[in-house]
Amino acid sequence: MGKLRREATIKILAATLIAAIALAAPEATAQAISLRNLPQPGAFEVVNGGAEASLSTKVQVQRLFEGRWENEVTDLELVRTCNPPMTLDCITLGPGETLRPPPWNGLACASQCAASCRGNMSLPPGTFRFVISACSGDTSIYGPAFDMAASP
Repeated sequence: MGKLRREATIKILAATLIAAIALAAPEATAQAISLRNLPQPGAFEVVNGGAEASLSTKVQVQRLFEGRWENEVTDLELVRTCNPPMTLDCITLGPGETLRPPPWNGLACASQCAASCRGNMSLPPGTFRFVISACSGDTSIYGPAFDMAASP
């Protein structure tokens, strides 16, 4: 009887531990990944201070408007280079890896790499921030605010 009780207790403890790890995983990803602005407005880097992480290539640009962060529509992506263009939904950063995508130029389309865009527009000057997310979509990482002047 004692052996069965001990096995049941071990199974319960193991299930509890697995659940705790699963719940902590998104928070661990958020703590391990940092998004930093670089000196040039619109330039940023993503630093992985933890284990391998899979991030969505879509970067959300938000503008501070009347005290609230609002999403802007851009095609900004986590890409290593403009050539060749990236077609993946996710990008993997290894432990200790830093990614410096081409900077955002303030445009809604062709916002970091040269491209022909119909109806492209420059977003008005303002205070912005970048938001990236884990590929699973369960974790968002918010970058610090920065000011962006009108694009050329």
